[in-house]
Amino acid sequence: MGRFVAALALILLLALGAHAAPPPQVQLEFWTISLQPFFTGYIQGLIARYERLHPGVRVRWVDVQPQATTQKLLAALAGGVPPDVVNLNTEGTLQMAEAGALVDMDAAVPPALRARYFPNIWASLRYRGRSYGIPWYVVPDVLAYNRTLFRRAGLDPASPPATTEEWIRAATVIKRRTGVYGFMPNVDGIRFLKVFQEEGLPILSLDGRRAVFDSPAHVALLARYVDLFKADLFPADTLQRGYLGATERYAAGQLAMLTTGPQFLLRVRHDSPAVYRETLVAPAPVGRGHVLDLPTMDLAVPRASRHRAEAVDFALFVTDDENQLAFCKQVVIFPSTRAAARDPFFTRGGPSPEDRARVVAVRELPTARDLTVVVPHSDDLFRIFREAIESAFYGRMSPQDALRWAAREWTARL
Repeated sequence: MGRFVAALALILLLALGAHAAPPPQVQLEFWTISLQPFFTGYIQGLIARYERLHPGVRVRWVDVQPQATTQKLLAALAGGVPPDVVNLNTEGTLQMAEAGALVDMDAAVPPALRARYFPNIWASLRYRGRSYGIPWYVVPDVLAYNRTLFRRAGLDPASPPATTEEWIRAATVIKRRTGVYGFMPNVDGIRFLKVFQEEGLPILSLDGRRAVFDSPAHVALLARYVDLFKADLFPADTLQRGYLGATERYAAGQLAMLTTGPQFLLRVRHDSPAVYRETLVAPAPVGRGHVLDLPTMDLAVPRASRHRAEAVDFALFVTDDENQLAFCKQVVIFPSTRAAARDPFFTRGGPSPEDRARVVAVRELPTARDLTVVVPHSDDLFRIFREAIESAFYGRMSPQDALRWAAREWTARL
């Protein structure tokens, strides 16, 4: 009898096993921005490691072009087929947070895990006091400068400008003594919004309902750059060509100082080895606001994801210390986690401008933050601001009238 019961039990167990549902499989969809084909191997390896650690999870990777990201995400949300983890910039993240489309990461991520990120970078992704993205990688500016042009101007290459005031003075001396432009400040279009903030000047009222960039201090700052422009102390194409124009002019030996992301040094090395050999690197000059702009890429989880917990876990894996460090070794970007930033890869330096740039840039991470201004109707508001700045520089309006007009138009739409 005992043998019969045992045999029956075994048969029942086998039968149940044969009809049992397979282990649940979670399918995550992960969107990145323009990482193929150069980083295909890195991302595929990242996903493979995660899937080995989480046998019940599969990750489908979708790479999206930058200009298509927002529209594609909106369409996916409207169609009920959102990605589970999506790579966004700060502006995109905060716009989606404003629409109530993203998971609150302050609630979803335990404090111990939040603590591994630089708090100022984590805070860059806050909307109404809550963070809606997990920081991934960042690209701070550094100051690259030509030591030969510094010496020709009678300046000490060992003492580069540390503040925006010193930077403007150095640029003025270089132009007057050498005939070469000293700098191309990042004043084109809406980037003047960041210039204001770096000098400690606000853009919006505390409730976000009024533009306040028409104060006497704002007007004085814009007027100063307009005067520099009229005095031919930076090139006429500064307002049109931005970073790209500055990098090309620097590589051609026609610009003494380049304030830019370290990745642009690679272009200088490629285009002009002679200028590259004369290049030194220092921290980007700091304004009265004691803050530098820090463009940030992050990972967000749509609230419509069917697998929120798993999606957050995967986003934390992608952005952990080990994986951020590995990604930074693939391309000239910088980590948003404190432990990764302490790695000897960033701290030991080396003989090349890129080696020095790594040391300089990583030291800026604790105090820099993304200065992106997020407002409703941003396309319209940014167009208005761009028109105002260009009108001031090209003499169509005074700086005061230009900012007063733009602030009035913004406030009417906020």
